[in-house]
Amino acid sequence: MQLNKTEYKPKHNYYDVVIAGGAMIGTGIAWFLISNKDFKGKILIVEKDPRLEFSSTSRTNNSIRQQFSNKLNIEISKFSSNYISNFQSFMENDERIPEVSFNKIGYLYLANDSQKMKVLKKNQKLQNSLNIPTQIYDQNSLLEKFPYLNNTELVGGSYNNFNEGYFDSSIILNWWRKKSFEKGVEFIKNEVVHIGFNAKKINTIYLKDGSKINVGNFVNATGTRASSFDKVHSLKIPVEPRKRYSFIFKSEKKLKFTLPLIIDPSGIHFRSDGHQFLCGFAPEIDEPVKYDDFKVDYKLWEEKIWPILANRIPLFERIKLVNAWAGHYAFNTFDQNGIIGPHPEFSNFYFANGFSGHGLQQSPAVGRALSEQIIYNKYKSLDLKQLSPKRLVEKKPFLEKAII
Repeated sequence: MQLNKTEYKPKHNYYDVVIAGGAMIGTGIAWFLISNKDFKGKILIVEKDPRLEFSSTSRTNNSIRQQFSNKLNIEISKFSSNYISNFQSFMENDERIPEVSFNKIGYLYLANDSQKMKVLKKNQKLQNSLNIPTQIYDQNSLLEKFPYLNNTELVGGSYNNFNEGYFDSSIILNWWRKKSFEKGVEFIKNEVVHIGFNAKKINTIYLKDGSKINVGNFVNATGTRASSFDKVHSLKIPVEPRKRYSFIFKSEKKLKFTLPLIIDPSGIHFRSDGHQFLCGFAPEIDEPVKYDDFKVDYKLWEEKIWPILANRIPLFERIKLVNAWAGHYAFNTFDQNGIIGPHPEFSNFYFANGFSGHGLQQSPAVGRALSEQIIYNKYKSLDLKQLSPKRLVEKKPFLEKAII
C-alpha cells in the first residue's frame, strides 16, 4: 500500500478508532480490528513518517524467541511464532500472500558463572512446562553441540530452536497494511499533537496541520515517542529512545555451521545471517538519546565487540565489517516490558508502548489483544492484564529476567 503524497488530511471528521503510529504495532492493531467480523467502524492510522525510515520496526534484527522467564511472555511468543509460520492462513488464505521466511536457527544463552546458570535452569523448567523444548548444556556438552565455541570460562548454556530464530517481518507489515487498506482503513501522513477529553473519555484529537477529529477510541502506538501525550493526562509513560547497534560482518575463515543467535555473557549477541553474520550491542553507557540520533560508534566495534567475537569463536579472529546501523529501542524504564491496554481512568484511551526490543515479535499477539479490548472490552484469547498500564500506578513491575 502506497500513500498518495497529498494524503495528509483525514477523509472524515469522526473515526471509531484512531491509531497514532503506523509501524508494526499500530498496523497490527488496525488489521486485527478491521478483519474481525464484529467490528463495523472506521479506522484511521496517523503516521508522521509512512516510509518508517527511522522507526524501530525498520531497524530491527527480526528475531523471535520463547526463552523468557515469565509465562505470559512465553505464551505471547508462542502465538506470534505460530502466526509467522502460518501467516497466509491467518490472512484469510489470500493466495497473493507469500510464505514468510522463518529461519529457525534457535537461541543459545551462555553462562559464565553458577548464578547465571541457575537462572537458565529455572527458566528452562518453566519453558519445558509450556512445551518449549529448551535444553541445558554443561561446559563439556556445550562444546560437543557447538564445537566452534571457546568454552574456557563458560559453565554452560541453554538452547532451543523450536520456533526460535529470525524472520522476514516486511512481508507481514506490508500485507497487514495492504489488506487493511483494501478493507477501508485510512492511512495519513500527519502527527497527533494533542488529545482532548470529555469527562472520562477522549473525544477529540488534534493533528499537526490543525485538523480536529472526533474519536470513539484512541490508541497510542507511537514507539519511542510514547510519552508525547503525558502532559494532558495523569499517567506518565516511562518510555524513552535507547540506541542499539547492529553490525554485519564476514569471516575470512569459513564456518561449517549455521550459528544460532548466541547471547554472550559480555552482553553482545550474534548469529548467522545468510553467508554473513549479524551482531547486536548496546552503547557502553546506555542512556536516552535524541529521537534523531542514529550515529554508529565504530570505535566500540574495533575496541570491544571484535575482541569479544574473536574470543568466543576463534575462527572470528579475522573478520571484516560489511555494514552497520543504529536503531532505537522504545525502552520502558519501569520494567522493560510492553505497556498494553486501557488507561486506568479513560476507558477509550489505549496503550501499546514500551516493548524494549520485543515489539516486532510480540506484534501479532498485541494486535489481537488490543482489538479484543476495543471490540469486546475484554481479552478473549490471551489475557494481557499483567501488562496493563495500571501496574505503573500501582508500582508493580512485571519482571522478566531474560532481557537481551
